[in-house]
Amino acid sequence: MGVLVVGGVAFARNSPPVVVAIGDSIMAGHGLPAGQAWVGILAEERGWRFTNLASDGSGFVKVGSKGDTFADQAREAIALHPSIVILAGSSNDLGESDAALAKETTATIERLHAALPGAKIIAVSAVWGASSVPGQLQDIDDQVQAAIAAAGGDYIDIGEPLAGHPELMQADAVHPTAAGQRVLANSVIAALQKRYRSA
Repeated sequence: MGVLVVGGVAFARNSPPVVVAIGDSIMAGHGLPAGQAWVGILAEERGWRFTNLASDGSGFVKVGSKGDTFADQAREAIALHPSIVILAGSSNDLGESDAALAKETTATIERLHAALPGAKIIAVSAVWGASSVPGQLQDIDDQVQAAIAAAGGDYIDIGEPLAGHPELMQADAVHPTAAGQRVLANSVIAALQKRYRSA
């Protein structure tokens, strides 16, 4: 039968985990065919029962192109009864006040934890492109990390694997190419392996 391990949690291979992603256009794979976002790559390779709720322009505070924030995506995620939720902070929230961001970040993650007490919630550090990283992105990551810790979830820091690699970015210099998404997927896999091997 075999065992599938995701986020340090073992699942029988004949009963793969239900995994839901919450995030922005990078998580959604903007400009690419369905499934080429880094989280979609992981889902395909690992046989997850996967739903990607991420959407362009959305954040914890910022309303995206579908009229949603991460709180709206969280409500959709809860209705799917996942065993694993993957999320990340977003550069879409740059320019928002730290107070508003902290409030919405904490509320969204607390809501997920309260509604899905048996689920593993995994947060991945926010992704930036090839250029210099704005300072507020670290504040966003710090808020996510604090909220995840309070909810008993796990925070995975992948650094900035696209930094200095404009060839991995689409023409808008914001969204990764398919190759860039593969680099992100590999970075997440390596960080997960390191995290749970040392746990």
